[in-house]
Amino acid sequence: MSADWLIRCASPADLDAILAIEQACAEAPHWTHPLWLAALSGEQGSEPQRASFVAESNGGIVGFAVASRTGELAELESVAVSPSVRRKGIGKALCQQVMDWSRNGASELELEVRASSDGALALYRSLGFLEQSRRREYYRNPTEDAVLMAARL
Repeated sequence: MSADWLIRCASPADLDAILAIEQACAEAPHWTHPLWLAALSGEQGSEPQRASFVAESNGGIVGFAVASRTGELAELESVAVSPSVRRKGIGKALCQQVMDWSRNGASELELEVRASSDGALALYRSLGFLEQSRRREYYRNPTEDAVLMAARL
């Protein structure tokens, strides 16, 4: 946490702010409204279990992260930070929150990222993620590989 922002659990009331950040970040996965509502509902007892977090600053949402957990495997499904507040530790704090949540049952956290996302790759490596493999030409617009990474929890 920082004096400038805090991380908290997301709720359906945060959806409009999350969608605005998602749209401002071309590299973020773009989910449908129903997928977002499902991610934010946090249904207890469902498989996979899901958690969503937001970073809040001055009463506004500046970043978000969504994760899922099935058995001993967790996945960082999406994380994004508003372009205007990047490089302030918000993305790292969101990822650390996901890692903390994932430790409650999972032993490994996986993610995938565009091969050209140098900043994201550096962030994930700083958190202990290692490249596992690549999915050739996985992403479109532009076409590029997905780097699959994992961290032991």
